[in-house]
Amino acid sequence: MGRPAQRVLVAGGAIGRFGRFVDQPLTAIATPVVRDALATVGLTTKDIEAAFVGNAFGGALAGQESILAQVLLAPAGLARIPMRTVKNACSSGSDAVHLAWSAIAYGQYDCVLVLGAEKLTHGDKARSFAALASATDHPPQSGGRSVFMDVNAERANTYMARYGATPMHFAKVAVKNRAHAGLNERAAERAPLTVEGVLADKVVIAPLTRAMCGGMVDGAACVILVSEDFARRRGLTGSVVAASSVVSGVPEGDAEGNATHRAAQAAYESAGIAPSDVSIAEVHDPSAPQELFDIEDLMLCPRGGAIALVDEGATSLGGRIPVNVSGGLTSRGHPVGATGVAQILEIHEQLAGRAGAAQVAGAKVGLAQMAGGLLGRDSAFATVHLLTV
Repeated sequence: MGRPAQRVLVAGGAIGRFGRFVDQPLTAIATPVVRDALATVGLTTKDIEAAFVGNAFGGALAGQESILAQVLLAPAGLARIPMRTVKNACSSGSDAVHLAWSAIAYGQYDCVLVLGAEKLTHGDKARSFAALASATDHPPQSGGRSVFMDVNAERANTYMARYGATPMHFAKVAVKNRAHAGLNERAAERAPLTVEGVLADKVVIAPLTRAMCGGMVDGAACVILVSEDFARRRGLTGSVVAASSVVSGVPEGDAEGNATHRAAQAAYESAGIAPSDVSIAEVHDPSAPQELFDIEDLMLCPRGGAIALVDEGATSLGGRIPVNVSGGLTSRGHPVGATGVAQILEIHEQLAGRAGAAQVAGAKVGLAQMAGGLLGRDSAFATVHLLTV
């Protein structure tokens, strides 16, 4: 694909509160967020030319497989325009952002809305675990936990053996992200943690304790992307999507690196940005150890170097490279289809200097990364977005 015809800006949007809303239908979770996004940016439904909706499990858990985009957007007053539902496991929302970016960058539209929404909680938790299992080709090992925790535990044990990490390092990540979530009024889990408490919590599968793992939550986020010309005409400002990179996984593994690593390489090359230029990152951390793996796959430090970053506090707010200042998946929460969209907005607010107590001083380049599903030894799909001021 050739160079984009025009620059794409994040005009703004809205993130709803993430949490467990067992008695609320998905429309009730999503509709207010769409309305808030339009109001925040100062646009109306008439300005939106197309919409993409990221959702992973609407068919399995909400009973709507085929026309979810239309069902979720109609109550907010959106109709007639092209709408598409995007499913790519944990990358559903971020892939929807990519498709919206591409449609604008290559001249198809000037103003596109992206909604990420998920209702993961269910009265029967087994239904939720079964839905999660559909995002992988790995057979579940236990009906009482997500298959992804089995894979995360295996990766954590391998990492400890190879680089000398200990469960205490993973506990430090969990504590750090919970402290970040304490500054985020939309986060699902905000109560402070201690390293001792994390290590003493119930073991899910060694070395993972419950406090190291993200729980099942619901939520929605909505972002509006516009062309630079549209922004100029309407007097809008926003962060620039400097790169939007997506790749699929390689089941047997790839000598060039896993899906996240390859997506990051493509993003850096496309934007002309080096890993050392990144001011802040939001990464896909369904468990605390995964944050370390992501940091290294994104080349924010050498292999094994994430351990030192954690010990030094470099990934905490106020550190050299703050990671998951929103609280990340383990504390802010991971309503699957919404997470990738929320990451974009978190970075956008940071670059605009509007993050309040969680503001990263001098943030100029932000990175958002998601990895969806499992395919053999790799993620099934990965996305990396780079935003600049």
